[in-house]
Amino acid sequence: MDTLYSDFAYDDAYRTMESECDDLLIPFVNYFHNENYGSDAKINRGRNEHFIEREGQSEQKRITDSAFEIVDKGRRRMYHYECESSRYDDSLLIRMFEYDTQIALDSANISRHCLHIDIPYSGILVLRGFGNFDKVYVELTTPGGSVRYPVAIRRMSELDIDSIFDKHLYMLLPFYIFNMENKLDVINKDFEKLEVLADEYIDIIKRLDEVVEKGYLSSFSHGVIIRMIHKVVYKLAINRENVQKRVGDIMGGRVLELDIIKAHREGRTEERADNIRKLAENYMSKDATLTKEEAYEMARSVLE
Repeated sequence: MDTLYSDFAYDDAYRTMESECDDLLIPFVNYFHNENYGSDAKINRGRNEHFIEREGQSEQKRITDSAFEIVDKGRRRMYHYECESSRYDDSLLIRMFEYDTQIALDSANISRHCLHIDIPYSGILVLRGFGNFDKVYVELTTPGGSVRYPVAIRRMSELDIDSIFDKHLYMLLPFYIFNMENKLDVINKDFEKLEVLADEYIDIIKRLDEVVEKGYLSSFSHGVIIRMIHKVVYKLAINRENVQKRVGDIMGGRVLELDIIKAHREGRTEERADNIRKLAENYMSKDATLTKEEAYEMARSVLE
């Protein structure tokens, strides 16, 4: 979290949001697998580290991007997702199957001379490239018959900022810069285009602030997203100094306002957000002419 540049910045960003922010993960699963989980669904995170046996009895350590169970209304379902920064290639299915089986074995059980395993619902978030299919398949031919299961494919190129906010896919905001990757060299050399990009990120911050105020997103997750946008843009624009500096100044300025992770763990951030909300509601109950924005601004100024 403290290191801005990393060769694994994209994986780090995904794993940080997945492991820390339940309110980001639920809409992500709903989008990927057409689920309808509410905010009260419970997430039980699984083991991300597995060892896969190779020839010569050697073992290779593999770390999945995410493996977790969702419990909702008595139903339990396992999920496994990978975040892929390259364009989709069918060879990814080999890795997905290796991970799927290892995750399934973690919760396997044996009864009446039978091994029972549940293959997780799987998906790949593809950060680069286009495609005209949203599923790929793993097919197993066994002595008892054949079985085929799908792996969902979702691409950043399918989403613009409006659809990200409409679907509450705030977890994907750090990766939005990939949709402009092929334009970054031009933007880097053109001041007007650079300012258009800067304005887009200023608007993202404003919209994130609004969804926190509306209760769609926790203050903690808001801070994590800002940090991860900063980290991903810094890495992707590593050779585009103007883009890196302009967007970095915007996002980095917000990061420096508060160490959001530490504050959350000490309980200060959520408490302050709750106090602002209560005070704003009190102002609005006493003065019907106040707009919500005015009431929140008054509350923030008093509590700062």
